[in-house]
Formats: sequence, C-alpha cells, structure tokens
Amino acid sequence: MSGSDEIPTNDTTPSAKDIGTPNATNLMLKEHHKTDNGKFISETHHDYTTRLLLMSGSEFDKLTPEQQGWITEAVEAATLEERIKTYELLEESKAKVIADGATVVPFEEIDIDAFKAIAIPIQDQFAADNNMVEYLELIRNSANPQ
Repeated sequence: MSGSDEIPTNDTTPSAKDIGTPNATNLMLKEHHKTDNGKFISETHHDYTTRLLLMSGSEFDKLTPEQQGWITEAVEAATLEERIKTYELLEESKAKVIADGATVVPFEEIDIDAFKAIAIPIQDQFAADNNMVEYLELIRNSANPQ
C-alpha cells in the first residue's frame, strides 16, 4: 500500500495479535496480567467482531466469478479455523492468568451498559475528529440492524 491507502498507525495501534484474540488470551500473550493494573480482567467479549478481512470492493469486482469464489471460500474456511483456535486458546489463557494471580470477572457479572455509556461518547468524538462518522454509523447499524 502507498499514499492514502496506508493504514495510519502509532504507538497505541494494536497489533494483529491484539485484535485477533479474546481478552484473557491477548493479555496472557503480552503478560499484562502481571502488571499492577492488569491483574483484573473483565470478560467483556468486546473484540469478537474485530476479526475480519478487508478488500477493496472495486478490486473484488474485477476478479472473475471463479476467483471471487476462491476468496469467499478461503475467508469462510479461515474464519471457522480462527474461531476454533481462538476458543481452544481462550480457556488455556484464562487458566494461566488466574494461576498467575489475575482476577477474571465473568461476562455475566459485568454491567455492559456501563461500558457502553463510557465508550459511546469517546467513539463519537473520535469519529468526528477523524472524519469517520459515516463509518461509525455503518458499524453501529450492522451491529444493531433495524
């Protein structure tokens, strides 16, 4: 990629490992659970939708139907395999962080609406500051279809 096609990154941009694994797994891999504030992990399930493949629609449309089929088939197979591996690693990771002294708060005990109340204004401001309001609305609408 070059020019305007590049994805902007900075020191806080998560790596593929960060966005491709559930909370406990991500924290276990980076050993955040060994820091003072990392000893408390909430199972929010907030990163479930971060595993995706992005491809230019115009480039996809240039492919033959057979090539499009290959990509679609590969994405479906990769998605299935990734989810299997993710859930295999999740229990192992959760057990490890607990064994290392972390406290894991189960999803059922978390007030997700409280998280949303904090996150939504931050998302709104970020989208406004970065000319991404339309994209944020698309994401929210896909998560909550009318």
